[in-house]
Amino acid sequence: MKIISSRNITYAETQKILEDLAGRGVELRSIELRVLDYLRRFNKCRKADELVKELEKQGLNEITAVMIANIVPKDTEALKILLNFENKSFEEESLNEIVKTVSAYCSE
Repeated sequence: MKIISSRNITYAETQKILEDLAGRGVELRSIELRVLDYLRRFNKCRKADELVKELEKQGLNEITAVMIANIVPKDTEALKILLNFENKSFEEESLNEIVKTVSAYCSE
């Protein structure tokens, strides 16, 4: 197997890929089944791909946006931990806006 390209994907996209494979009759390996089980339990954001696009529009790097969509921080303190890949600092107002955006896309 040769890797042609790679990109960061959300838990929601990973779950969809695995469920699509299983739905087409592909026999998932043990590790894939465990990952799917984990995602079914802990995926907190069904609209993660839309959230990632919105966060990128707000100026965040793809990797940061994906981490935010996967972890779904509920407050600015949790969000600050995920901003390590950004080469800038954020005002409290910007942090609150990001948390508000996350809540809008990931309210379940």
